Amino acid sequence: MKTLKEFTEEFNAITLLKIFEIEVIRKDNGEKDWVVFAIDIDDELMIANHEPLTEQERKSTKIAFKKVDIDTDFDIDTHLQELYDECIDAIIESDFFELPND
Repeated sequence: MKTLKEFTEEFNAITLLKIFEIEVIRKDNGEKDWVVFAIDIDDELMIANHEPLTEQERKSTKIAFKKVDIDTDFDIDTHLQELYDECIDAIIESDFFELPND
């Protein structure tokens, strides 16, 4: 079992961009767009957040920030998958975006 410090060090050692890039359809104009969630660790949380794409979204908190608790019994991939699922759920429930049908 890893300590939180070891888990965080392993995460920080990842050299790839720490993002989820999810294709969406904007509900306001029907155009394809991408929501990019930046992934980071803050204390005992793995978080994903993104910059709002519209003024209406900027005023909302429905999709901009998702988090999962870090459990060092599980690896980084497990946490990333759980966080990704949270981001997808946020898009599905969003007033601003929907997932493409294809």
